[in-house]
Formats: sequence, C-alpha cells, structure tokens
Amino acid sequence: MIDRLVLAVPLFLAGVGAASPQIQRESCRTQGPWYFVTQNSKVEFTTQMDENGCRYSYTSAPEGQPHMRATVFEKAIIMKDPANGKITQTGDFSFFYKPNTGFRGKDLFVIYVCGSSAGASGCARLTYNATIR
Repeated sequence: MIDRLVLAVPLFLAGVGAASPQIQRESCRTQGPWYFVTQNSKVEFTTQMDENGCRYSYTSAPEGQPHMRATVFEKAIIMKDPANGKITQTGDFSFFYKPNTGFRGKDLFVIYVCGSSAGASGCARLTYNATIR
C-alpha cells in the first residue's frame, strides 16, 4: 500500500494554489488545514503513527482530479529536525519520519516547501505535531 501525503490544489480558488494533506495508510494519519504556498502560509498538522513512521510527499495534484490546478513545487527542505526521531529527505519533494526505537509520545518537525501557481510564488512552513503510539 502506498503511504504518501498528497497535496491537492483546487481550481476554484481564483487562480491561487492551495494544498491540503491526505495520508493513505492506516498506521499513519495526518490532518490539517488547506494552505497556500503562494501566500507564505504557516500551518500546523497533526499526525499519528506507529513505530514504523510516516512518509510525506508533495505533489501537484492527485490522480483523477482534472479540475484541480497544479502548484509547481520548486523546493522542499527540513527546517526543524525532530527531537525524538529522524526525518530524512528521500527525494526532491519526499520525506520519511521514523521515531527513535522504543519512543512513544509526541514529537515535532517542520518542513518548508516553495512553489508557484498561476503566476504567483511563495513558500509555506509546515509544522507537524506527531504522536507516536
């Protein structure tokens, strides 16, 4: 089963790209608000996972959603490392968080993504409040 974060960009937002997370794995769930890369958003997500961790990938639009406008992601970096685990950049726009062995509790990390949509560009600060069960 694929365990990735899909960031979608609705067409109805007057030409300004927005994104929202959706996790596709039972043992890794992330929830949070829509955010706008082009408006330099700062948003917080809650993520719950088991000891196997979570994978986060930033993509332009989900498959089968032709009504969505794509954000072109240009950069993604780790802005703040977690205290109780490790986050690794596994591709240009993909990350994997793995808690330390035996750790249960809360952790926090920040990913910074930049991109453009409909002629505007910017970056968003994405804070992940993780709970490892």
